Amino acid sequence: MLIISAVRQEKLQSGKNCIAVSFSFTTARKIIFGSGCLRDIGKEAAALGSRPLLVTGRSFLHKTGRMDEIIGYLREHGLQVVIFDQAPPEPHLDAVEEGMAECRAHDCDLVIGIGGGSAMDVGKAIASLVRAPRPIREYFHGREVEKKGLPFVAVPTTAGSGAEATANAVLTDAEHQVKGSIRSPHMLADVALVDPDLTLSLPPEVTAYSGMDALCQAIESYVSRTSTPLTDALSGDAAVRLIRNLPVAYEKGDDLSARTEVALGSLMGAIAFSNSRLGLVHGMAHPVGIATGLPHGLICGLLLPPVIRFNMQVSDAKYSVLARNAGLGSAVTLIAEVERLNELMGLNDRRPEIRTSEDLRHEVATKSLTAGSSTFNPRPASVEDIEGILASL
Repeated sequence: MLIISAVRQEKLQSGKNCIAVSFSFTTARKIIFGSGCLRDIGKEAAALGSRPLLVTGRSFLHKTGRMDEIIGYLREHGLQVVIFDQAPPEPHLDAVEEGMAECRAHDCDLVIGIGGGSAMDVGKAIASLVRAPRPIREYFHGREVEKKGLPFVAVPTTAGSGAEATANAVLTDAEHQVKGSIRSPHMLADVALVDPDLTLSLPPEVTAYSGMDALCQAIESYVSRTSTPLTDALSGDAAVRLIRNLPVAYEKGDDLSARTEVALGSLMGAIAFSNSRLGLVHGMAHPVGIATGLPHGLICGLLLPPVIRFNMQVSDAKYSVLARNAGLGSAVTLIAEVERLNELMGLNDRRPEIRTSEDLRHEVATKSLTAGSSTFNPRPASVEDIEGILASL
C-alpha cells in the first residue's frame, strides 16, 4: 500500500500566491496492467497463499471459456482452487455470508475476485471479514474493520466499477432495502491484475453501462471537494481517455487499443476517486437503483448531465479544463458530449424507466442527501435540489 501524509490544502500567507498541499493517498499494493497479463495470476496468487477461493459470477467466465484458462494458470503453480460462482449482479450480504462459509469449509487462505464490480466486491468482503470477530451486518452498518483479513487478488472483467483499486465493497442489505458500503483501508487488494483482453467479449450494453460508470467516477473525482493535485492528474487523464475511446469500444468491441484505453481510464479513475471520493451522481445512484432496479451504470450515465449543470455554478472552470483537454470547448460542450454518448450507446432509450412519482422522488432525494458520496459534491444540495434533478430526467 502506498501512503503519503495527511489531507490539507491552504493558501500560504507569505506574500506569494501559492498553494501548500499535503494529502493522504492509498491504493492497491501492486497493480499489473496490460494485454495478456492474466497469465501472471498463478505466480501472483502463489506468492500469497496455496488454497484460493475463486469468487465470480454465475455465467460470464464459463460462457467465454476463460474460467478453465484461469484455473489452469492457478494449478500450474500448485494452487488448490475452490470455486464460489454465486456472486449476484447486485451483491447482497447473504451472498457474502455464503462465500465466507465456503471459504471456512475449505480452509482457504486467499481470495481471488474475478468479474465485474459485483464479483470483486463480494470477494473483497469475504477476504476482509471471513476472520472478523463480529457479524457482517455490524460492519455494513458502521463498525470499523479491525484488521487485515485474507490476501485478496482482484481481476476485473469489465472496465467500469474500478473495484480492483478501491477500499470498499458496495453491498445491499436486502432485508432492509439499504444499499451502502463497507469501507476500510484493509480492503485494498494485495494485487490488482487488469487485463484488457478480458473485456473484448463484453456485450455492447455492458460496455456502455460500465463505461459510463467509469466516466462518471472520473468526472466526479475531478471536481470533488476533496480532490488533490494527484487525484486531479489521474481523474483528468482518465476522463479524457474514456471520452475519446468509449464510443469505439462500444461500436467495435474487438478493438484492443480502444479496450485498453477504456480499461486504463477506468483503473486511473478508480485510484483517484478512492482517495478523493465522488459526488452527487453516486449519492443519488444507490437510492435510485433501489427504487427502480435499474443497472448502476445506466443510472450514472443518465444522472451525469443534470448534475454537471447543477454543479456548474461552482465548478465551471474545472469542467471546462476537462472539456478542453478532451478536444471539446467548455463545460456546456462537456454536457453535450455526455448526452451524445448516452444517445449513441442506447442509455436514452431507457430514460422513461428512471422517472419516478413525486412521492418517490421525495423519498429518493431524502436518502440521496445523506449518502456519503453526496457530502463530497462541490456544490451542496438540498432535498429540493435533488428532487429538481430527478424531475428533469
